[in-house]
Amino acid sequence: MDSQINEIKSRIDVVEVIGGYVRLQKAGANWRANCPFHNERTPSFMVSPSRQVWRCFGSCGEGGDVFSFLMKIEGIEFVDALKILAQKAGVILKREDPKLKSERRKYCDISEMAAGFFEKNLETAAVGKEAKKYLKERGLKDETIKEFRLGWASESWDELLNFLIAKGYKAADVEKAGLAVKKQNENRWFDRFRGRIIFPIFDLHGQPIGFGGRIFKENADKEAKYLNSPQTFLYDKSKVLYGLNFAKQEIRRREKCVLVEGYMDLIMSHQDGLKHCVAVSGTALTPFQLAILKRYSDNLILAFDMDEAGQKAADRGIDLARNLGFNIRVLILPEGKDPADYALSHPCRLETEAETAKPIMDYYFEKVFNKFKADSAENKKEIAKILLPQIRQIPNQIEQAHWIAELAGRLGVREEVVIGELKRNREGNDVPSEIDEITRETAQKSPNKPREEVFGDHLVSLLLKHNLHFDVIRDFDFSPLKNFTFALALEHFKKSDGEFNYEKIYRDTPDHLKNYLNKIELESQNFEIKDPLLEIKSCFTNLRRHLLDKRMEEIKIILGQAEKSKAHGQDAELMVRFQRLASERQKLEKI
Repeated sequence: MDSQINEIKSRIDVVEVIGGYVRLQKAGANWRANCPFHNERTPSFMVSPSRQVWRCFGSCGEGGDVFSFLMKIEGIEFVDALKILAQKAGVILKREDPKLKSERRKYCDISEMAAGFFEKNLETAAVGKEAKKYLKERGLKDETIKEFRLGWASESWDELLNFLIAKGYKAADVEKAGLAVKKQNENRWFDRFRGRIIFPIFDLHGQPIGFGGRIFKENADKEAKYLNSPQTFLYDKSKVLYGLNFAKQEIRRREKCVLVEGYMDLIMSHQDGLKHCVAVSGTALTPFQLAILKRYSDNLILAFDMDEAGQKAADRGIDLARNLGFNIRVLILPEGKDPADYALSHPCRLETEAETAKPIMDYYFEKVFNKFKADSAENKKEIAKILLPQIRQIPNQIEQAHWIAELAGRLGVREEVVIGELKRNREGNDVPSEIDEITRETAQKSPNKPREEVFGDHLVSLLLKHNLHFDVIRDFDFSPLKNFTFALALEHFKKSDGEFNYEKIYRDTPDHLKNYLNKIELESQNFEIKDPLLEIKSCFTNLRRHLLDKRMEEIKIILGQAEKSKAHGQDAELMVRFQRLASERQKLEKI
């Protein structure tokens, strides 16, 4: 197994894999990005192509190799990451230990079989054929239906359940996959999806992980129009975007993303040429979904329905996206149509319309002044109450001044009045608390480092970054710092002979120190030093000073304890040692 893992690593570029999830930018010999595992505005996530490792130097502090990255970002186990990377590397895994078959793989297999079952029903079942005819009347082409793997769930209470049981799965497993429901107080199950057109929901690799079902025919007026998979081992609706597996490359290429509300909106948009489009999945837009989108682009176009519910969803999406640093526009289609209906009635026009999306302030002004006429004091107050919080959130002062002037002109008041009200009214200035969920879930504050560790880590990074000869550290005694990893690394460095050769040093470094060196090497890319030798001298001085302070403090404690216990046998010796340390400390102050 180890040989296969090493072969995969040798064929896989960690930069290429991580670049499929995160927008990387060159930073010296390495690559940098905003960390995908916690919310941040300043990039602290580094990837080293030479070491084939990654690390976040922000609040979450995560790091590792290509396997650990894939496991964390996909929420999968090692066995699943191994299979994905083996396929990508073209490595055939020789055999799989049945004990290693993960829970996730079991539910992936169930979901895949269910998707195939539903697909076949759409093509062969009598009512399934009617459902397909309906989809084609809605404008979907055969190739689109096949691409998105649309299917049909019959009216039967247990057709899918029996199919999966025949394949060797237990009813309880089908339930855990979100495809069956257990009857209360009975040891019996029935199919969750019945009499519905099925929309498989995929992960980033195209693996079905959940399903959405649209009611069809008889029960159309009795049941909910849409039914979605519940929360399962595979599917967390708050963190999944429908269609992202199809759109991710195009979003990165176009440097923008169009966000729609429903399955049909998404599918018709893709068919119409709007390939950089995704949809929310069975829930209102969440901060987690936006955080995922931000890995691909900072530019977001909201194309929600323009009914009352759609406008509320758009407003909420704007607030969330703005606080995550997106550049936002709003697409309002002619005649108030949703993207699916517009694509059907105006083929090949959606992409052109998307280019006309309004900046958010244009959207807000148009919406508010359509609702209220500025012909009374009460209406003017309502208009200002809605628009002032939006103006306040504009970071650029010139742009903010423009909208202050625009609002003053439309209300028929002086700009000073609007500015005064803007300063007085602080409502709407708080960041929505939901944004904090990302940080709470993915980031834990690291404890403060001891001072000697700060100096020591900096010293190691200087040596690595500037390829300095280790003679500069040979005379320093690191033994009092042996509890710190940096001291162990420096003691290891001192054993090196000849010129600096990082590859040889790294190869000869004990495994328990390699992760530390990877971390420090990446961290060294975050700073530039004009005079490395002078900086190293400063590090040594600070380390000596700190060690002397600690030793002097220890002697003070011993002398204090001796005073309390009246045991003064070693006082003279301790005082001499203290004076010697104090004298050495004083010399350091002159350096």
